[in-house]
Amino acid sequence: MGLLKPFILFLRNFLAVILNPYNTYRRISFSGTDIRQVFYIYVFVLLYFLFASLLKAGYKNPFLLTFKFNSLFLASTSGFFLMIFLFYLGHKIYSTVNFYPGRLVVLWSYSLFPTLFWFFYTSVMYIVLPPPRTFSIFGKTYSLLYLVVSTTLLLWKLMLYYLTLRFALRLDLSRIILLTLLFTPVIFVYALLMYRLGVYKIPFI
Repeated sequence: MGLLKPFILFLRNFLAVILNPYNTYRRISFSGTDIRQVFYIYVFVLLYFLFASLLKAGYKNPFLLTFKFNSLFLASTSGFFLMIFLFYLGHKIYSTVNFYPGRLVVLWSYSLFPTLFWFFYTSVMYIVLPPPRTFSIFGKTYSLLYLVVSTTLLLWKLMLYYLTLRFALRLDLSRIILLTLLFTPVIFVYALLMYRLGVYKIPFI
């Protein structure tokens, strides 16, 4: 029963982040933050990692399946805490308000949903329409649909990134842009490292 209240809170915030992200992030940042709701976000993340591991490694090789799942989990966890650390440095550089780690963790955790949706969509389409794909009318239609979905989710992700910095650190647009320029080389190195290790081609951030 102790997990029922944060679950209801998670469902409400999850739908609100889709329908009205600005007001939702603003409400979360100013109201009391129940960090237990983050648990349900990571349940979905772990379910996706299990699905992706089964898709790539199969279930007939438990060792490879476990290795793939653990590598995805460790890489995503390191990426998450890397972003939290970068945000903390941004707070030390530019922000003058008090730093509340719980608020930052909750806001950034909800920003994982665009990433999760994109990875899940890509994996499902890999099953439905496996490569190689042709230049026929159906292939071009799929490519256009994939581009539209990816662009929409990217814009949603960027919006939640902005709102996280706006409400967790109380930064204005100019400072958010400056911090983004500082973050970009670090994220690029992290993405390159994950690519070289063969974890994923696009980082789960």
